Amino acid sequence: MKKFFLLGFLSAFLGSAHLNAQTTVQLVTVQGNEIKAKTSGLAERKAHQPIVILEAGNGESLELWNSVFDQISEFSPVLAYDRVGLGKSPAELDTLTLDTRVQQLEELLEEMKIQPPYILVGNNWGNLLTRQFAEDHPSEVEGMIYVDPVIDTENETQLSAYLSENGLDGKTVAAEYMDYLAQRMTGNYSGNKLEAQLFYDILKENKLIWSSQAVPEVASVVILGRSNNVFPMMNRLSMNSQEFYKLLIASKLDFFDEYALIRPEYSLLLTSGFMNRLPNTEPTQIAQSVRQVLYADPNKKIVNAANRLSPEEFATFISNIGTYIPASLLTEEDFNMLGYSLMRFDKYKHALALFQYNLENHPDSPNVYDSMGEGLVALGRVEEAVPLFKKAVELGAEPQHRDYELFKKDLIKGQEMLAEMNK
Repeated sequence: MKKFFLLGFLSAFLGSAHLNAQTTVQLVTVQGNEIKAKTSGLAERKAHQPIVILEAGNGESLELWNSVFDQISEFSPVLAYDRVGLGKSPAELDTLTLDTRVQQLEELLEEMKIQPPYILVGNNWGNLLTRQFAEDHPSEVEGMIYVDPVIDTENETQLSAYLSENGLDGKTVAAEYMDYLAQRMTGNYSGNKLEAQLFYDILKENKLIWSSQAVPEVASVVILGRSNNVFPMMNRLSMNSQEFYKLLIASKLDFFDEYALIRPEYSLLLTSGFMNRLPNTEPTQIAQSVRQVLYADPNKKIVNAANRLSPEEFATFISNIGTYIPASLLTEEDFNMLGYSLMRFDKYKHALALFQYNLENHPDSPNVYDSMGEGLVALGRVEEAVPLFKKAVELGAEPQHRDYELFKKDLIKGQEMLAEMNK
């Protein structure tokens, strides 16, 4: 019996405010070529807020993402673009590799002054590019969404073995399927033949190996469509095309069933939508998955930010996080715990930003005043801390807080330190 990792969506999905962000389409010059880029929410984007980057698949333009783009723009900044040689970004290309494609995206982001962190969303072959970008920029990627990704089991040799295990002439059927892909991909005049050939060769030469890529351990969702359109493949295989697609989906499920055991940050969502057409048929599922990744484990995001940002940058990050993460996920208890954890690693100024957030958002809690006071004492700012200790004692008296005696001890200690300093 196969196991399915089904994505559970947060109830807060329905409750956040619309960004009222403006959508802009522009041509950006990269490596002497004009790239068409469509963005929303850049002007409204907060410092260190994630931006979603949509990467289309083989022969696809940014228009593929229109419905998904519109939904994501309601809660997050977002970018879709045409790779050089595709859509409205024409160019003559002499050579092409995954690295050169990633470099084009790097330079596009630099030219548009779009800073990390990023949430990457790829459709089928576009996932090869998002994974390469994530491997090259592990500290800049906060989440990954894989929409019908092309994976190891579609390498010719592995596909042949899987079909053989299911009682078929795997070698023959796999070769027929590769011939079908060659005609369908490289004969697609709406796309870029050089890119299509690159993608095709990766499978033909058995070069697609997910485990070989050092992709960061960030919240990731894989979305698979189980419906398919067999008409283009009719009479191209020596077996029933519908049955072939069922086995192809089964191989992907088996693959991610095993992969998720070693990479628990991955979730798998199996939809009734059409394989490789999910941006058109299931845009809401994709948008919800983006939101799921955006909201995933805010405490981990905070710790990571504390490790990479200066105290001043971290304070800005913390003051902004409540504008795009639901308050229900940013609890007083968690912020308090994280603050003391950072103090144990001598990140006192970072901790103070968390205590300050709690003070502003939970002004009736005695504990936040006591914690803020301790943070100030750690920085030698005892004179500022004593009034906060007094406030904690005052608020903790009636009804008596469980830490009331601790608040009194902190106040006495603070007063003694202040008296010693003033001698």
